Amino acid sequence: MTIKINADTSSGLELESDTSGIIDIQSGGTTKMTVGTTIDIQGNELVLDADGDTSIHSDTDDQIDFKTGGTDRMTIDSSGKVGIGSTSPASPLSVVGDSIAPMRCIRQTNDGGLLLFIRDTTTQGTITVSGTTVSYNGGHLSRWGRLPDGSQPTILKGTVMSNLDEMVVWEVDGAEVENEQRNQLKVSDVEGDINVAGLFVKWDIELDGYNDIDLAMTGDMIIRIAQGTTVQRGDLLMSAGDGTAKPQGDDIVRSKTIAKVTSTTVINTYDDGSYVVPCVVMAC
Repeated sequence: MTIKINADTSSGLELESDTSGIIDIQSGGTTKMTVGTTIDIQGNELVLDADGDTSIHSDTDDQIDFKTGGTDRMTIDSSGKVGIGSTSPASPLSVVGDSIAPMRCIRQTNDGGLLLFIRDTTTQGTITVSGTTVSYNGGHLSRWGRLPDGSQPTILKGTVMSNLDEMVVWEVDGAEVENEQRNQLKVSDVEGDINVAGLFVKWDIELDGYNDIDLAMTGDMIIRIAQGTTVQRGDLLMSAGDGTAKPQGDDIVRSKTIAKVTSTTVINTYDDGSYVVPCVVMAC
């Protein structure tokens, strides 16, 4: 069945249905849209208003762009990354704001979770709201650092790290990235070290390829204790001078204080006999 509007098919509109139930919409003798089990728009663009400044379109890079007011507002690229306010998303979800906050987390009516942080299927942390109080739960504040030679030796989780004067240098696409506060680090090698930077968490090379260190500096963490050293819940700890921590001998918070033991439960024992227990890192 064919329905023709305007006898001159070179410029008219033609709707044609074949025996398979597929409808072709043609103009000028060329199929512009096919409707069947899917909808195929031959011009790669769906215009949602009369002047064409609101549309969904796909370019030659297999990227879908959502446009309003004649400007691209959201993009889904060929790898599945989504950019809101960005046409070149660098992560699975990139949200870009222009002189405004990129995101708002709003919980209506009652208190509870604003954001959940999940690894595999287990929630590891949350951001919650209770009245006028926002809580960051299940973790610690951290910062980045790097060894002077940029290497990645084996450093055990919970190892005590120390500050150096030299700053870390990052380069992206050949240009140096601004850095006002991130300095280089070493494993603490001074007993009672007052230059403790925090506790080693892991190596981080995901963002830029550098051998950067994730360093716990305030909040919940585990801390490494040498074999043969005993700690009690409530002990204040200082550097033992070998990457581990030990009780500092009194209950006064000092410049050398690293953390307070919150449990004597041994979370892990390493091959060298050192072990880690839970602690609260005290603003290293």
